[in-house]
Amino acid sequence: MSPRRSRAEAASTHEAIVREAAEGASEIGLEGISIASIAASLGMSKAGVAGHFKSKQDLQLEVIEFGAREFAENVWAPNADLAPGLERLLGCLDTWYTYSAGGPFRGGCLMTSATTEFDGRPGPVREAIAATWGRWTRILRADLETAIENGEASPPLTPADTITAVESLATGVNQQTQLYGRKDPEKTASAAARVLLGLSA
Repeated sequence: MSPRRSRAEAASTHEAIVREAAEGASEIGLEGISIASIAASLGMSKAGVAGHFKSKQDLQLEVIEFGAREFAENVWAPNADLAPGLERLLGCLDTWYTYSAGGPFRGGCLMTSATTEFDGRPGPVREAIAATWGRWTRILRADLETAIENGEASPPLTPADTITAVESLATGVNQQTQLYGRKDPEKTASAAARVLLGLSA
C-alpha cells in the first residue's frame, strides 16, 4: 500500500468518524457521544477511533467544525450569489428554515442542538459554537441593514432585535419538527419572518 493511499484512507476514515460523531451528537448531545459508541456504529475498534483525536474535546470541536461546514453548504451556498439585501436575506432565512425542518442529522439540526447544550457551559466548545453563530448573525445583519437602506424592509424592531427574532424562528422549526413531529413548520417561520421584516406575509 502506497503512503499516498494510506493517507487518503486515513483521511476518509477520519471524516467518517467525525460524521458519525455528528450524527450521534444531534441525538444525545456532544457530551453524550463516546469512542465506544462511534466504534460500534462504524464497526471499528475503540483504539482505531481514539487514535484520530487527542481528547474528547478535540473530537467535539471537529464535530462543530463539521456541522458548520454542512450548515454553510446547505444554507449559505445556495444564496451566496444573490443580491445583497432583502433578496439574499430572505433566501438565507427560507433555506435555513427548510434545512432545520428537513432533519439534516438523525436528531435534527446539529448546530441548534449544540447551541442549546453548551449555551451555559464556558470553554473552548462553547466559544467555537458562539463564533460560528456570530459569523452567521453578522451576515444576516449586514443584509438586513442593506435592505433597510435600500427601502426594501421596514422592521418594527431594531436591526439587532429583528435578527434575534428571525434566528429564534429556526430554533422553533427544529423543535416543532423533532419534538412534535409537526409538518411544514418552515412555512410558518418564513411567513413570520416576513412580518418581522415589515413585509406582507
